[in-house]
Amino acid sequence: MRKIYENIEFARVGHYESILNSAGIPTFVKNVGAGAAAGEIPFQQVFPELWVLEDGDYGRALEILKPYHCREIPEGSPWTCPACGEEIEGTFGECWNCQTERPEESAE
Repeated sequence: MRKIYENIEFARVGHYESILNSAGIPTFVKNVGAGAAAGEIPFQQVFPELWVLEDGDYGRALEILKPYHCREIPEGSPWTCPACGEEIEGTFGECWNCQTERPEESAE
């Protein structure tokens, strides 16, 4: 059994667990509900952890999760929301005001 991922957000750990389980890789999530102990023990020790049960699945699991890790925020120029006219910083992919997605031509 090998730890493949940990994060303070249980939802993200659960999402990765679902991805791996869908690919036929058995997993285990450790520290479910351990957040209640934060303060009593160091907070890093209560982060939910995703473990791959079979060591032989570890490499394949890393490859499956690779597209979900370290997504860089694209640097771009500011853009104007086509729906509400709000000026949006170039790093954002949707309008903060009305949640309209950035048009493709503005993404470059």
